Amino acid sequence: MYQDFFGITEAPFSIVPSARFLYLSERHREALTHMLSGLTDGGGFGLLTGEVGTGKTTVLRAMISRLPQQAQVAVILNPALSSHDLLATICDELGLNYRDEASFKQLTDIIYQHLIANHAAGRQTLLLVDEAQHLMPDVLEQLRLLTNLETDSRKLLKVVLIGQPELQQLLQQERLRQLAQRITSRYHLLPLTETEVSEYIHYRLSAVDCLYPVFNANVISYIAKQTQGVPRLINLVCDKSMQLACQSGVHSVTKVMAIQACEDILSWQVPSAASSRSTLSWLPWTVAATLCGVMATVAWQYQSPTRVSQPLVATTVMNQVSVPVKTAVPGVETAATSVESRLVAVINDSRKQRNAMQSLYQLWGFETALNQATCATSSRIALTCSSGSTTLARLGLINRPVIVTLKDGQQLPFYAVVYAITDDRIELLLDHQRISVTPTWFEARWDGQFSVLWRPPLGDKTTIRFGQSGDRVTWLNQQLNSYLGENGPQVGYFDQTVLEKLRRFQRAQDIAADGIAGPMTLMILDSALNLPGPTLQPEQA
Repeated sequence: MYQDFFGITEAPFSIVPSARFLYLSERHREALTHMLSGLTDGGGFGLLTGEVGTGKTTVLRAMISRLPQQAQVAVILNPALSSHDLLATICDELGLNYRDEASFKQLTDIIYQHLIANHAAGRQTLLLVDEAQHLMPDVLEQLRLLTNLETDSRKLLKVVLIGQPELQQLLQQERLRQLAQRITSRYHLLPLTETEVSEYIHYRLSAVDCLYPVFNANVISYIAKQTQGVPRLINLVCDKSMQLACQSGVHSVTKVMAIQACEDILSWQVPSAASSRSTLSWLPWTVAATLCGVMATVAWQYQSPTRVSQPLVATTVMNQVSVPVKTAVPGVETAATSVESRLVAVINDSRKQRNAMQSLYQLWGFETALNQATCATSSRIALTCSSGSTTLARLGLINRPVIVTLKDGQQLPFYAVVYAITDDRIELLLDHQRISVTPTWFEARWDGQFSVLWRPPLGDKTTIRFGQSGDRVTWLNQQLNSYLGENGPQVGYFDQTVLEKLRRFQRAQDIAADGIAGPMTLMILDSALNLPGPTLQPEQA
C-alpha cells in the first residue's frame, strides 16, 4: 500500500496484535505486574477490564510471554460457549483426551486429575479468558466450581477474566457473588495520555525502521484528542493518515490530512456503552491558568456543555503550555479567563463526594451505582474504606488512589481522586476528568484529609499488636520477612522477634516505630510489597 513510499517493509499501524509492536504504557505495565502477582498468590481469579481498544489483549499477550516455563496455559479467545463446551475447550487447550459423548462429570474429572498431576509435578495451571463479558452466568459458575480444587495454601487452577466494563456489571449479579468474592486481583485500564500517544506512535514507526518524520507534535496532539487515547483508534487514524500522505507524495502527515483521516475513521466508530450514555465528543486541551490569584499549571480535559455523568473514560493529559496573563478586555474572553471559567465549571461539578467515590471504585475494577458509592459498599467487595489525615509525602507511601477534600477560592469544598503522583505534578480525577496540577497548587487547597480503599490482611483492618496470635500474625510475619529479605520460620504469635522486624520496617518507611501494625502501617506495607491494586506511581519504563 504505502510501504515502498516510506521505505518500510511492514505497515506500522496494523490493528492485528503483534509482539513486534508491543507497547506498554505505565498503566499497562502496572496492570501486567498486578495480574502476574495475582497469579502467584493463593487466589483463584484475576480480573482485567477496560473499554474497547484500550489494550486488554495486549496485556494478555504480554502476560503469557512472561509466565514461567513450567506453567501450563489454556487460552480461550471466544468464550460464547455453553458450560459443556467450556469444559471441552479447556480439555482441548490442555491437550487432554476425552470421548465426544463425555458427560459433565467425566470432563470435570479429566480436568481435575490433570490439575492434580500438574501440581504434583510443580507446574501451575492457568486459564485465561478473553472477551469474558460474553460468558453466560452458568458458565461463570462452572468456572468457579473448577477452582474449588485446592491445597492448604493455593488453588490448583488460576483463572484470569479479561473483558469490557460490562463484565464488572455481570459479576455483580446475586447468583455470582461467590465468584466475585474469589477475585483477588482487579485492574481497570484507562486509555493513553497524550505523552503516551506520542511515545506509542514513534515506537511503532521505529519498530519498522521508518526514517521519515511522519507525524509532528501538532498532528500527534490532534490525533490524541480525537481518538481519546484509544490505541486501536490511533492505529486506524495513523494508518489512514499515512495513506493520504502517500497519495499526496509527501513523507510528513499534515494537520489537514490528520483531520480528514479522523473524519473518515471516527465517523464509523460505534460508541462504547460508556460513552453512549454521554456526549461523544471530548475536547482535551491544556494551558497554564491563573486561579484564585495563584498561577497553577493545569492540564485537563474539557467535555462539551451537553455532557451528562460519565464513567471513568477521560484519556489525556497534555503537554503543558504557558499562557501569559493579560489584562481583560471587556467583551473578549482571554485564554486564561477561558481556562479559569472552565476549571471553575468542572470544580462545581465535583461538589458531591459520591462522584469521587464512584471513580475510586472504578479504579479498583468495580462499577457501582451512584447511590451505592459509599464507604459502606467496600465491605461487600473485600475492601476496606479508611479515612484520616496525612501529608502529601505520606500519600506517596500509601501509594493507592485516595479521595481528598479541596477548597476553592471561596473556601467551598470539592472532591477529587488523587490518581498519580510524580515529583512535579499531581494528577487528579475531577468529575471523571483527568487534571494535572502542581504540588504547590494542590497543597494550597488541601487540608490533609483523605479517604482510601485498601485490602487489609485476611479482611480484618484492626491493629495487630504484641502478644496476639493467629493467622493475621502469621501473615504479618511472612510479609515482613519478604520485605526485609529474611527466611525466618513461620510463626503465629506476635513475639519480640516480630516486634523488632515491624519496627525496622516502620523506621525504613519513616513512620512512627511504635511496633503496632495499625491501618497506616498495613497500608504502607501493602504498597511496599507491590500487592495487587491500583497505585499512584505506576511502573516506569
